[in-house]
Amino acid sequence: MASKIYNVIEYGAKNDGVTLNTAAVQAAIDACSASGGGTVLFADGEYVLSTVFLKSNVHIVIDKTARVLGAAHFDDYCFHEKIDYPAYQDQSHTYFDCSMFVGRGCENIAITGEGEIDMRSVWDEENKRDIVHRGPKCIALKECKSVEISGLEIKNVTDLSVYFAGCENVDIYGLKLQVYIDGISPDNSKNVRIRDCDIDCGDDGIVFKSSYTLNRLDECRNITVSNCRVKSRCSAIKFGTETNGGFYDITIDNVDIRETRITGIAIESVDGAIIDGLTLKNIKMRNVGAPLFVHLGQRMRGPKGLEIGRIRNITLENITAEGPYEPYKAIAWNYVSYTAKDNLQYPWSMNSSPAEKQFTSNVCGLKGIPLENITLRNVNLTLEGGVNDFTPTVPDKAPEYPEVFVYGGELPAKGIFFRHINGLTLDNVRISTYNPDAREDFVFDDVNGLIIK
Repeated sequence: MASKIYNVIEYGAKNDGVTLNTAAVQAAIDACSASGGGTVLFADGEYVLSTVFLKSNVHIVIDKTARVLGAAHFDDYCFHEKIDYPAYQDQSHTYFDCSMFVGRGCENIAITGEGEIDMRSVWDEENKRDIVHRGPKCIALKECKSVEISGLEIKNVTDLSVYFAGCENVDIYGLKLQVYIDGISPDNSKNVRIRDCDIDCGDDGIVFKSSYTLNRLDECRNITVSNCRVKSRCSAIKFGTETNGGFYDITIDNVDIRETRITGIAIESVDGAIIDGLTLKNIKMRNVGAPLFVHLGQRMRGPKGLEIGRIRNITLENITAEGPYEPYKAIAWNYVSYTAKDNLQYPWSMNSSPAEKQFTSNVCGLKGIPLENITLRNVNLTLEGGVNDFTPTVPDKAPEYPEVFVYGGELPAKGIFFRHINGLTLDNVRISTYNPDAREDFVFDDVNGLIIK
């Protein structure tokens, strides 16, 4: 039996690109849910929308000839909700209600179609929420089950674009994102599949979290990412920085990373998370600040009594990185960048001016708490090079916030600096540079069980 269709126009919505349709769309969602579920349809036209709350068994469809436009004013959206438990994570990962589509405890929900969602670059100009002017999210889901988000083009989002925490059985595919902050963000979610997405973002592209936003420790588990393209002004694929719980059994396969300012792949545990069983393979990078960053830290932003985390059983296989390393056009990466019309990015530069040398990839545990069983296989990094004078010593204490340059931008290896590891295998790992470089390919400091093939 075909799903019953609830056309938002029949509930009072106007497709004129001017009228704010929040009440009408919510009425369509409520009616659809009350009758047992079906499809809430945005057909041909332009629909202005602020915050609506999803309900179980409701499928939002945005047709190919439809555009959903974010409300023109930040105050049209719901303000963030009050919480009665500690917020250890940053505010973007604490609050859900200041979003276009909000789901809480829903089952069997979907937001699909071939149409477009344009949030229209609406920032919190007065910084009322005290989140560095970040505006509304596009999609924010908390503790939902059986979710599909697919087919859409999503643009001009000024906070997290697709964020879901404590969710299970999530399918995300065929999205095209051009957004200012993070692209797709699973937080403490399980049985997730992300595929065939094209992401161009100002912050992190596909970024995994294990925060305390559920008021408990939890984990990301059994997640696959495949056949995606990512362009990022920060890190393309990232685990962190909110890392209280853990990350287990995650596979990332066939990802094309391009024009990424800081790190292509960042794997971080800084708040006590256990990271165990990650496989990242068939990843091509071009014009990235640094290809690899694996980091155990001890920021410990979370409940008292947590122990420092662990990182183990990581495989990086069939990874390439190459230039040319050159400036590129990029989307703004925060409110200041947006207002300054800052759209030219130099690789490995933290501001709008050129930086001299490329960041060095590093894979580091902590003294007394080593990384365990790290494998790099068929890794070929072609780097900028050009360093002849360098400091051979590296500090052993890192600042709390982790980035690939946390121990210094130019480390004594031109390829990868390894430290505090038990069980490291390098199988056909090759380093070359476009410019002569005086440093060794690799430096190993407190590495036990080293195998080089």
